[in-house]
Amino acid sequence: MGRAWVNRRCFRRASLLVAVNGGNGPAPNILVRTMFRTDSPLLSARGGESARFLFPATLFSTTTGKEEIVRKFNWTLASVVVLLFLPGTRTQAQDKEDPGERFSVQHLDMENESRGPTSQEGNGAVQVGPNVRVNDTQQPFPNGLLGRSETTSATDADGKLVLVGFNDAQGFCGAPFGVACTPQNPPGLSGFGFSTDGGLTFTDGGAPPVINHIFTRGDPWIDRGGFDNETFFYANLAVDDRPGPAPAFAITDLGVSIHRGHFNGGTFAFEDVRVFNAPNAPDDFYDKEAIAVSKDQSGAAFVSLTNFIKTCRGPQAGFGQIEVWRTHDAGNTYQGPVVVSPDQTDTPCTVSAGGILQQSSVPAIGPRGEVYVVFQFGPHLVPTSTDAQIRVARSLDGGVTFNAPVKVADINTMRNNPPVGYSRDRINDHPRIAVATSGPNRGRVFVVFYSAVAPVTAAPISLCPSPPFPAGSLCRDQRLTSSQVFASFSDDQGLTWSTPVPVAPDVPATGVKRFWPVVTVGSSGAAHVIYYESQEVPTTSNPFCTIRVGGGLRRRGTANSLADTFFVQSLDGGATFGDPVKVSSATSNWCTAASDIRPNFGDYIGSSFGEQRLFPTWADSRNGVVDTFAAQVLAED
Repeated sequence: MGRAWVNRRCFRRASLLVAVNGGNGPAPNILVRTMFRTDSPLLSARGGESARFLFPATLFSTTTGKEEIVRKFNWTLASVVVLLFLPGTRTQAQDKEDPGERFSVQHLDMENESRGPTSQEGNGAVQVGPNVRVNDTQQPFPNGLLGRSETTSATDADGKLVLVGFNDAQGFCGAPFGVACTPQNPPGLSGFGFSTDGGLTFTDGGAPPVINHIFTRGDPWIDRGGFDNETFFYANLAVDDRPGPAPAFAITDLGVSIHRGHFNGGTFAFEDVRVFNAPNAPDDFYDKEAIAVSKDQSGAAFVSLTNFIKTCRGPQAGFGQIEVWRTHDAGNTYQGPVVVSPDQTDTPCTVSAGGILQQSSVPAIGPRGEVYVVFQFGPHLVPTSTDAQIRVARSLDGGVTFNAPVKVADINTMRNNPPVGYSRDRINDHPRIAVATSGPNRGRVFVVFYSAVAPVTAAPISLCPSPPFPAGSLCRDQRLTSSQVFASFSDDQGLTWSTPVPVAPDVPATGVKRFWPVVTVGSSGAAHVIYYESQEVPTTSNPFCTIRVGGGLRRRGTANSLADTFFVQSLDGGATFGDPVKVSSATSNWCTAASDIRPNFGDYIGSSFGEQRLFPTWADSRNGVVDTFAAQVLAED
C-alpha cells in the first residue's frame, strides 16, 4: 500500500505531535499529543470514503511553505497531553493525517485570493433569490475555528420555515476534543441555522443541544415529518461529550444521533434526541448516515448508513456494508439494523485483502410507503479500479426486508479526480434519490449521480519544488478530467431504470467538473436538480493551486477550482432537462478558501422543496472563508 496511512476506523496506537500557536497575540503555543493506530494495511483505500470528522489536523495559516503538525483524534484511544510553551507568531505543523479523516483542521497553501464573476438571477420561469449566508460571521483561532460546509436543508410544506444544517469546525473547540479555542453555544460539530421568512434571513442556532452527553460530530442530514408533519429530524454521527480517564482520554463513539425539534413563535428549538449504534460496536463503525421522513403523518422514517464491520483484516476493517434503521412511531424508537448490501471484502479474506467500496447511501420514501436506498458500489480498493456502479435497493414492507440491489448505471469513479481545490486526496461518488408522491408521474423514482467522462487513474507523485516547500515534500499532480451529472428514473418501484440522460450540456474532455447533485420532486412531479460546477482552469490571480490533501501530501498545479452552484429542472418527468441557471451570485475559488477543516467543502450539498420554492444550500467562499449559503429558487412545478 506504500506509505503507512492511518486507518481512521481502527484508531489505536501511534503518537503525533501538534504545535498550535495563538498567532500574534499573547496566547501561548500549545503542544498536543494524540494516540492513534498506524498499523492498518488499509491506508486510504477504504479510508474514510465519507469520513470528515476526526480531529483538527492543523490550524489555518497564510504562511506559504510552513509545515504543520497534524492533530489526529482517536475515537477509541486518544491520549492528549497539553504542554505550554512561550508565545510565538505562527501556526506550524507537519501534515501526516489519513485521507480518510472524519473531520480535520487543515492548512491550505494560499498564494492569492480571488472572487469570481456575478451570476444571472433567473432564466425564464426560474427566479433565483438573493444568496444568504446561513451561519454567523466566523472567528479564527483562538476565538473559534473556520469552516461551515457539507450542507443539508428541510422546509415546512409552505416553504416559509427553513432549517439548514452543516459541518461546524468550531465544535472542536473545548470539550470533548480539547482544542484551546472558544466553543460555540451549544457546542457540537454539526451546526444549524433557521429562517422564518422563506430563507430571506437566517439565525445561526449553534449546534443541537447536548442531551444525555450526546455530542454531534458531523454528517448532518435534515428532513421533516412525524405524526404532525411539522417535526424536523436532524440526523448526525455522535460521540459522548465526556473524555475517558487519563492517560488515554478515550472518547466513546455513539453511532447515530437524531434530534427532533419544532418551529414555534418565530424561533426554532430542538426538544429531544435518540441514538443508536452498531450492535457490534466498537468492532463495527457507523459512518455516513442519511434520513428520510414520511410526509403522510404515518410517523415513518428511515436512516441508511455505512457500517465498516470487523473482518479478518481487523476491527472496523471492512469496505462498507449498507444498513437501514427504521421508526414507525415518529422517532420515539428505532429498530434495526437491516443489511441492504453486505460487506464486499474479497475472498478468501486475508489481512491484506482488497474489496469493493460501498458508501454514500441515501434513503427515500414512495407514495405507498415503499423505501428506496441508493448508494455507490465501487470502486474496488486495494488495488483501486477506475469503475463503479450506482445501485438501488427497495423495501415493500416498511423497511423490514430489502430486495437485492439493482444497478442503475455504470460510472467512471471520481475517486482519483476531485476538484483540484478539494482538500482531500479522493472524493466520493455520492448519488441522490427522490420519489414523486403526487402528480402525473406518482411513484416515479429519480436518481441523480455523476461520472467522469473517461476513466481516471491516480495522478503521479513527485517532490515539491524546494523552495518554497521544505525539502522532501511530496506533491501530487492535478487531474482535470471533466465530469457530468446524469439522471435516471424507474416506474416499476426500482426494478428497472431508464437510460441515464445528462442534466446539463456536454462538457469538454477536461476542465469542467460537475458533481454532488441533489434531486427533489415538486407536488406536480417536476424534477429539480442542484449541483456544483467547477471550472478547473488557471487564473492570473493564483498562478499555482497548492492544497494539502492529507498524509503529508499536497496537490499542486496551475489549475484552480472556480465553483458555482447551478439549478436545472425537468418538466417531462426526467426525460429531458432545461437550461441550467446559476444559483450562486459569486464564484468560489476552492484553492484560496480559508478553512480549518478537511475536507474544506465537505462531501455533499443540500436542497429541499416547499410550495413551488426550492431551497438549495451549499458551501461558499466568496467572503474568503468557507460559509454555508442558501437561496430561494422559484420554479415551475
